[in-house]
Parts: sequence; structure tokens; C-alpha cells
Amino acid sequence: MFEQWGLEEWIILPFLLIAVAIIIWFLRRKILRKFEEIELRQQFEARRKRQQRLLLESE
Repeated sequence: MFEQWGLEEWIILPFLLIAVAIIIWFLRRKILRKFEEIELRQQFEARRKRQQRLLLESE
């Protein structure tokens, strides 16, 4: 396969590899940030439910 590659393909290859690496990096960062957001939302909801339960018990 690589024997048939010309100069153009070899020149394009590093740019494509860099582009793929950047895309993977951005997607990974976006997914990790979304997981952090979900975790914060779950903590907030748990805290809200706990406070609500304490209010009901104190009445």
C-alpha cells in the first residue's frame, strides 16, 4: 500500500495526523467537561433533596 504513495500523500500525512489528534483532544476535553457538569448537577440535586427532607422533618 505505502509503496504506491507519491510525494503528495507523504506531505499530506503529517497534517492529517495532527488534525486527527487535535479533534480527539477537543472531543475528549468536551466529554470530560460534560461529565464534570453532570457530577455537579447530581451533587446539587442531592444537596437540595437533603435540605428538603430536613425541612420536612423539622416541621
